[in-house]
Amino acid sequence: MRILLIGPYPPPHGGVSVHVSGLQRQLTAAGLRCEVLNTNRIRLGLGFGILLLRHAWQGWTLHLHTNGHNWRSWLLAMGCGLAGQASGGCILTLHSGMSPAYLGAASVWRRGLASLTCLLYTRVICVSPGIRKALISLGVPCQRSEVVPACLKTERPQVALEPLLRAWMGRHQPLFSTALFFRPEYGFDLLVAGLALLRGRHPSFGCLVMGSGEQREEAERRIHELGLEENILIVGDVAHDVCLTLMSMSQVFIRPTLADGDSISVREALSLGVPVVASRVGTRPDGVLLFQPGDADEMVSQIELALAAETGGEAPAAGCMDRLLDIYRKVAA
Repeated sequence: MRILLIGPYPPPHGGVSVHVSGLQRQLTAAGLRCEVLNTNRIRLGLGFGILLLRHAWQGWTLHLHTNGHNWRSWLLAMGCGLAGQASGGCILTLHSGMSPAYLGAASVWRRGLASLTCLLYTRVICVSPGIRKALISLGVPCQRSEVVPACLKTERPQVALEPLLRAWMGRHQPLFSTALFFRPEYGFDLLVAGLALLRGRHPSFGCLVMGSGEQREEAERRIHELGLEENILIVGDVAHDVCLTLMSMSQVFIRPTLADGDSISVREALSLGVPVVASRVGTRPDGVLLFQPGDADEMVSQIELALAAETGGEAPAAGCMDRLLDIYRKVAA
């Protein structure tokens, strides 16, 4: 089998790009030939279409990873689906927890575009039941889609951290971590508000914020307004191994999102044995301490409970990879 993964590739390190890079690594380790067409680095147009068709004509199985929560995502999906007809089969994975709301409020022609696009794919993978339910409401046949969590096997990396970063971590206890983009749906304002409440009980706490985004300056101003400059460190868009290392060294991983699909970072933290506190949105694995989205007080209460926990839960990674390999075999056949 030859698999062409189509989607974002780090940097920046986000849920979809991390999944694509990890999937490429594990498929290659499994003996498959796998390449990535990085939508972060290539202009979507005629040249992109030619690349898709060339791989399709040569018998590659196309596997697109996209968010599904805007019309550009669905146009990209339609283009890849059309190119996939030349190879006899293609796969679509929808990642965003905001896609059900988008599809529910979309105009008739955009809903029709999404429905028609799904019919171009041999298999549509949804990372959460909510996404699959939204597709079924569009008239997409049940048998064409299934739910497969976006998680892969996570191993604890051996990374040497910068001395200044390690020293900062050593000065702060308890230590929290989070991975996000600086966009409203990721709940950074909620995170900061909750940490401000927590400071009264844990004045020396530290929180490592990994990620990037167009609203980083606003996030830094918010930290300054609440006087949390000493407690919150924005480390930026770090390499995935560094992210996992920092995550594994924290006492609690926090996911404050207002919308979610199936967070890869949540499952990574669980598999590393780190307790997780997350908003009650999207799909959350067993073992996660949940709070109502937007409720800073409940988030703080769950963080306190997590600090008393010895380990996190478990992420069912092996079964997900086995299912993906089975899908690839059937589509390639």
